[in-house]
Amino acid sequence: MPADGRLLAARDFFVNEALLTGESYPTEKHSVEEPEAASSVTTAEGVALAGTSVVSGTATLLVCTTGRHTALGLLADTLIAKPPPAAFEIGLRRFSELILKITVLMVLFVLTESLWFHRGWLQSLLFALALAVGLTPELLPMIVTVTLGRGAVRMARRRVIVKRLAAIHNLGAMDALCTDKTGTLTEARMRSHEPCAHKPSGLEFYRDT
Repeated sequence: MPADGRLLAARDFFVNEALLTGESYPTEKHSVEEPEAASSVTTAEGVALAGTSVVSGTATLLVCTTGRHTALGLLADTLIAKPPPAAFEIGLRRFSELILKITVLMVLFVLTESLWFHRGWLQSLLFALALAVGLTPELLPMIVTVTLGRGAVRMARRRVIVKRLAAIHNLGAMDALCTDKTGTLTEARMRSHEPCAHKPSGLEFYRDT
């Protein structure tokens, strides 16, 4: 499909939307007179989306959006957007803010104490600046980067590729990691489930029966 649009007519029209939804099975599309509001464009009735491929059938499409304004274009924008900060980055930022507040308070206290005892302005200022430099952890970014880099190297030896160093902290804090790929690990069939015999407290895991 070259663009997003509304189906004016469709006959045995099946579309593969795996690129957008991950569903490997083709979806049958129908034309509707008044499309209803949907929570997602991929679940809307009577529409065909750019990036999907026609498996069978024929249809007449009214083009509505093209290029970066399509669902595929919006999805591409999310790939280049800056990811939200990880828990490790947030913790490191809070620690840096705490060090900054302590340093400012110490400098102000030293300046006030020096001026109270009538010491020289220049001597008091130099001493306060020296104290601020001494309290600032200049090597903290380098130490954190080197430590996370070593962790990434160790994980690479076990065939795990780390794209963001800060994500190592989140991975180490996990109790369990569950992955799924529609059409690969699943069979697109409904089954009854029962809780696993062994599971961490507070988490629910299920297995096929």
